[in-house]
Amino acid sequence: MQRRLDRVLDFWDKGKALSANNIEYRDFVNKLFDVLLKNDLKEEDLTTDSIINDNKNITAYIVAKEDGIIAGLEEFSLLNKDLKLNVLKKDGDKIRKDDILLEINGNAKKILKKERLNLNLLQRMSGIATLTNSLNEKLKGKTKIAATRKILWGLLDKKAVSVGGGLTHRLNLNDGVIIKDNHLKVMNYDFEKIIDTATNNSKYIEIEVENRLQAISAASAIKNSIKKCRAKNVFAIMFDKIKPLEIKSILNELKKIRLYGEILFEASGNITKDNLNKYRDCGVDVISMGFITNSAKPLNISQEIR
Repeated sequence: MQRRLDRVLDFWDKGKALSANNIEYRDFVNKLFDVLLKNDLKEEDLTTDSIINDNKNITAYIVAKEDGIIAGLEEFSLLNKDLKLNVLKKDGDKIRKDDILLEINGNAKKILKKERLNLNLLQRMSGIATLTNSLNEKLKGKTKIAATRKILWGLLDKKAVSVGGGLTHRLNLNDGVIIKDNHLKVMNYDFEKIIDTATNNSKYIEIEVENRLQAISAASAIKNSIKKCRAKNVFAIMFDKIKPLEIKSILNELKKIRLYGEILFEASGNITKDNLNKYRDCGVDVISMGFITNSAKPLNISQEIR
C-alpha cells in the first residue's frame, strides 16, 4: 500500500519545485508580476501620484475577512522585496476572520500602487488552497485530489493547490507523457505502438481512455511494456468522463485479468464537489479536477491602513 502511495506522489506531485528556492519558479513569479504591474500602472498611478507625498511612510496591514487557508505569502514577499514585511502566518495555515496576516512598512506610494496586485495574489491563491483543502477533507484519505492544466495564473495556481494539500499534476508539458484522445486519434488507437514509443522518452506515462475496451487495451499494452523490463517507467490510466460505477466495474475486471497491479488510475472530467464522494469510492488513486483552479472563489482579504 505504501509503495503504491509513493508511486502516486512520484507521478502526480511536483509541489517541491514550487518554491522561491527554485530559480525557475522564482523567475516565473517575478516575470508574471512584472507584466501584471506594468499592465496595472501603465505610466503612473494618477490617484496616488497626485495626492501622496513622495517621502510619506506608512504601515499597512493585510487582514483576513473570512476563515480559510492562507497561500501566496512566499510570492507576496517576492513581489514586495523593496518593502519591510513582518509576516505573521505561513503558507498553509488555517486563518480566521480578522486575523492580521502580515504588516507592510515603507513608502506609502509603493504600498498603495501594489495594493490591488497584492490582494489579487493572496485572494486567488488562498481561495484555491481553501477549496482544495475542503475537497481533500471529503476524500477521507481514500484517494488524492490533483489539479489539471486549466489554470489562469500558471504555476501560482498549482502552488496554491499544493498548499491546500492537493497534488499538482504536470507543471508543464515536459514533466511527463499524457496521451489524450486527440493523440490516440492521430495514432489510430495503436496502444502497443504508442506505449512502446512513449516509454523511451519519459519515466511517467499516462494514457487517457473513454470506455472499457480502451481501458483493457491500454492496460494490456502497459503490461507488455513492463514485461520488456522497462522498470524505470511509472504507468497510469486516466478515466475521462466515465461514471464512478463504470470505473469501479472496469477496475474489478482489470484485477480479474491481472492487468491492475503495476498501473495507477486517475478519474477526470465532469467531477464536481457534488459528485466527488462517488468518485472517492470507485477505487482510483487520484481524482483530478479543473474545478479547483477555474472555479475557486477568491478568499476575502483586505489591506488596511490604521
